[in-house]
Amino acid sequence: MFAEVRDQIKAIVFEDNHIQILQTSRTQQAVLYKALTKKGRIGDTVLLNTTASELNLGTGGYDFVKSAGENAHVTPCLNRDDGHILKLRYTPMQHQVLSVESQESPYHSMFQTAFSLEKKPVLVGELHSMIPILYAGSKVLHKGATVCIIIDDQAALPLTLSEHIRALEGEETFVTITVGQAFGGTYEAITIQTALQFAHEHLKADIIMITVGPGVVGTGSYYGFTGMSLANWSNNVAALGGVPVWIPRLSFADKRKRHRGISHHTLTPLKEAVLTKVILPLPLLNGDRLEMIENQLSMLQEAKVYPEIKWIEEQEVQQKTEQALRTLGKDIKTMGRGYQEDPVFFWAVVAALWTSLNLGRE
Repeated sequence: MFAEVRDQIKAIVFEDNHIQILQTSRTQQAVLYKALTKKGRIGDTVLLNTTASELNLGTGGYDFVKSAGENAHVTPCLNRDDGHILKLRYTPMQHQVLSVESQESPYHSMFQTAFSLEKKPVLVGELHSMIPILYAGSKVLHKGATVCIIIDDQAALPLTLSEHIRALEGEETFVTITVGQAFGGTYEAITIQTALQFAHEHLKADIIMITVGPGVVGTGSYYGFTGMSLANWSNNVAALGGVPVWIPRLSFADKRKRHRGISHHTLTPLKEAVLTKVILPLPLLNGDRLEMIENQLSMLQEAKVYPEIKWIEEQEVQQKTEQALRTLGKDIKTMGRGYQEDPVFFWAVVAALWTSLNLGRE
């Protein structure tokens, strides 16, 4: 089921080459994706999908423009040379992209043979809010590093929805690749494997992370959450000769028991679905917090492959994290909480980055 209403554009709150955020009679935040819909103008009638706002959802609680009025410009004819791969296939929103692998791509020839990541560390993390923390960390721990973020299609499909990405896309050392049905990255790809190949062989990225767009889901069930994808990414990285480095979802501010300490969104895929050795960096806390983490890690004794734990001293990771966050010039929130409310979440991201950059140097 879905809900939709007709409304009128009152103002254009934000616009770039990819997205419009519109004020309408009913909402301050109606999102229009230019890849999917003709751009709107003040006074146009729009058809809004209001399903998320009707359900009072959080991250996904925007209204979305399905179509704009007759005053909008006419879509030009398509050119096959711009790519024959469609994303959002077999839906009214399917659209053309130039994927790096496709025959029309200038990079097509590089995908004719197998490749190896050559023991390169690849970070995997569940939450989209980890991205700006990771990028800020790179400015402190590896100045000038090229950071490539591979976005899988297990959360929001249009990457241009992300305020984090819109803030970072102008950075010369920041690149995104959207995979599967996700779209809107610097580059488009069909699979995680080809995205990794492109990041490693063509972009020669110093830091690679696999994650998702905004809006992960959870159901309070054992396997029913986005974080199970971490195991798939991790297994793929290892199969291609890379070293999976997990960014743990860590919190002592979350009121939900399943997300206190190391979230079960990290523990469950590690225990149930990882088939090869991975590295799990953690800030070395003290007192009750360390005791909780050690008790949670004991659950992984039943894992098919026990992860290699790398501890990073709390003081060191705290110092580097705070130094990194100062480079951003804006506050980052995760699940509505900032650094002061939940510092260990931020420390966990920087600890994982630090570990990945120092593998083989110990």
